[in-house]
Amino acid sequence: MAFNILALSGGGFLGLFSAQLLAHLEKQAGVPIARCFDLICGTSIGGIVALGLSLEIPAADIVKAFEENGQRIFPPRSRPFGVLSDMWQFGIRPKHDPKGLRDTVTAIVGPGRLLGEARHRLLIPAVNMTKGKIQMFKTPHHPNFQRDHLLSMIDVALATSAAPLFLPLAEVNNSLFTDGGLYANAPDICGIHEATHFLNESRDDVHILSIGTTTASFSLPHKHGVNFGAMQWLTKQRLISTVMSAQQQLTHFLVQHQLGERYIRLDRDLSAEQNAELVLDNASEMARKTILGLADALYQERCVDQNLRTLLAHRAQTPTFFYGPNANDTLVRLSDSTS
Repeated sequence: MAFNILALSGGGFLGLFSAQLLAHLEKQAGVPIARCFDLICGTSIGGIVALGLSLEIPAADIVKAFEENGQRIFPPRSRPFGVLSDMWQFGIRPKHDPKGLRDTVTAIVGPGRLLGEARHRLLIPAVNMTKGKIQMFKTPHHPNFQRDHLLSMIDVALATSAAPLFLPLAEVNNSLFTDGGLYANAPDICGIHEATHFLNESRDDVHILSIGTTTASFSLPHKHGVNFGAMQWLTKQRLISTVMSAQQQLTHFLVQHQLGERYIRLDRDLSAEQNAELVLDNASEMARKTILGLADALYQERCVDQNLRTLLAHRAQTPTFFYGPNANDTLVRLSDSTS
């Protein structure tokens, strides 16, 4: 039996691209899109989208939340001294206040929601800076996953999306977290491991729909020379764009070889002019229109893909959760009733 995974990449405000694609796909599927998948993985802005989908929040509502709050998350800033302003700012504090992001996540999932309230399996990468280790927040879909279901969805969202330079570290239960995109900006491989190792699925049954944020391709012309220092790397987000694109390309290379036609990647490479304009924290009206237009065009190109249609026709079985408000494992219920 097919085991479908939805993998959502990170990318700042460019997550509007993946949310818009999901809104189209959800309309085509005719059901909440999460019901087409047995596991949803999301990193950074992709993790925020994943949290909303797990509650069966319509993808169109997530798009609306990003559109309405984009400039609250990433407000435009004056740069009186250009690059020097950016260097000074990055040197002493994050570029943006997290309140806009927190308010947006709250608007999507609602206040007070716990990870254990998710109706579908989730995997959301982050980096635990207190431990100095990677960490993946998960729904309680395995008997060993006894902790994360008690966490606030808002806290998880802020942890996976605490991008260095852009947002402060997030604090969850006395631990500090930064963006999961530092190691799993495209969480596709994490999803395969979760399915085969923790859920005992055969790799031959795994199908993945991986949705990007137009950030998987970044290059530099020779005109900038070769002697790059901190100023050159931090200007125009070159360093983070290189890290994001390189690791996404590695992920896609490996997963394509493992799954072949059972791997569908929806993404768009930007033109040089678009790449210069659509940086991670540009939530301007022009950026919004361009991002939505790119998503609309890609959907029109790919909506007739037979493999995609087959994937959207899949209906996931009700997941087994061992703890929390959605616990439905027989042994857990019997234990609770006799305690």
